[in-house]
Amino acid sequence: MEYLLYVSNGLIILSFALYILLILLNSKKKFINDGFSITKDILDEFDAINIIENTGMFTVYNIQRKVIKIASRRYYGKSISDASIPLIEAGISVVDNKRNKFINFFRKIIPNLKLLYIFPFIAIGINSITYGTSDAKIGILVLALCVFISYVMIDIKSAAKYWLNKNVSKISYVDKNGINSINNFIDRVILFDKLIFIGELLMIIRFVYIIL
Repeated sequence: MEYLLYVSNGLIILSFALYILLILLNSKKKFINDGFSITKDILDEFDAINIIENTGMFTVYNIQRKVIKIASRRYYGKSISDASIPLIEAGISVVDNKRNKFINFFRKIIPNLKLLYIFPFIAIGINSITYGTSDAKIGILVLALCVFISYVMIDIKSAAKYWLNKNVSKISYVDKNGINSINNFIDRVILFDKLIFIGELLMIIRFVYIIL
């Protein structure tokens, strides 16, 4: 069962690598509007959700302040990546606006959901150093938490995607090809989250095997 160590770790690492590659490939494809305008258009009816420029590297939705912080590159950029990444956060903000129970819980602990992506790396670390029964018994509890968090992220993003699919037509000057490009981008992001989830499940199977 030692191959499960490499397969499970590999799936998680591959997921993050594919996400970076997705962003890079879609940064070359030009879009009609910048990230700010597109996000503002789709959230036109949600006055309580603010959108600001973030001088940092990442585009996040601050669940404590209910503010979408778009990284400068995305804020002014006009590529598929510049449109899709803020739109995912916009979808999450709407899910939050509908009082999602998971987001309400995490709001008490962290400012944004992207911080939860540290858990797959924690899972890799635990998986890589665990070979004995006693370590596996402790590690399996942490992995169960990691699996639960991955499930929550998939659930939230799937709800965000559902709302985005229904409202993407609100974005000004977006043609069918633009809509398809955005939908494909978001579908792949959710697929990568599912690969992380599968990788963590395989880790649990490995730990169960060690314990037994």
